[in-house]
Amino acid sequence: MPSAVSEIRLPDWLSGMALPVAPVSDEGCMRLAVTVARENVARGSGGPFGAAIRLDSTGEIIAVGVNLAMTSGNPVLHAETVAISLAGRRLGEPGGVTLFTSCEPCIMCLGASHWAEIGRIVSAALKEDAEAVGFSEGAGTEQLRVEMEARGVVFQSGLLREEGAAVLREYAARGGTIYGPES
Repeated sequence: MPSAVSEIRLPDWLSGMALPVAPVSDEGCMRLAVTVARENVARGSGGPFGAAIRLDSTGEIIAVGVNLAMTSGNPVLHAETVAISLAGRRLGEPGGVTLFTSCEPCIMCLGASHWAEIGRIVSAALKEDAEAVGFSEGAGTEQLRVEMEARGVVFQSGLLREEGAAVLREYAARGGTIYGPES
C-alpha cells in the first residue's frame, strides 16, 4: 500500500532559527533566503537554494524553506515549495505575499507560485547562474513567467545576485549532486 502521509522536516538548525522582526525590507528578506541556502550547503542538509515568504501588509516573514529534495528523497521539496507549503493558509491573507528566492525559480517552483497566487517574486541568482553549474531549470519558465506577469505578478531578479550565485558555485565546488531533468 502506498504511503498516506508525507511531511516536511526542516533541518534542526533551521527550525530553531530566530527570524528577523517585522517589518523586514526586501534586502533583509533576500539576505535571509541566501543565508539559509548557504547554511544548507555548509551543513550538508540539502541543495543550494533558500526561500522566504513575507506578508506584505506587515513585513512579517511567515515561512522559510530550503531545498530538501536530495536529503528527503522527495523531488518536489525545493526551497520555494517548502516555504509555500509551510506558509499554508497565510498565503491568502489581505495585502498579499512576496516570495524571496536565492535563485530564480525552476518551472516546478514557478508553477507552485502561480497556484499559490504569489503576487511578487524576488530572486537573487539568475537562471543562467544555476545552469552555469549544471542545474536544468526546466523548459517553459519564460512562457509561464509571461503569463503570470500578464496576471499582475511582479518579478524582480538579481537582488544580491552575486551572493546567490556564490552559493551555487560553492555547492558545485564541494561536489554537491546536480539533480533535475537532463542533469
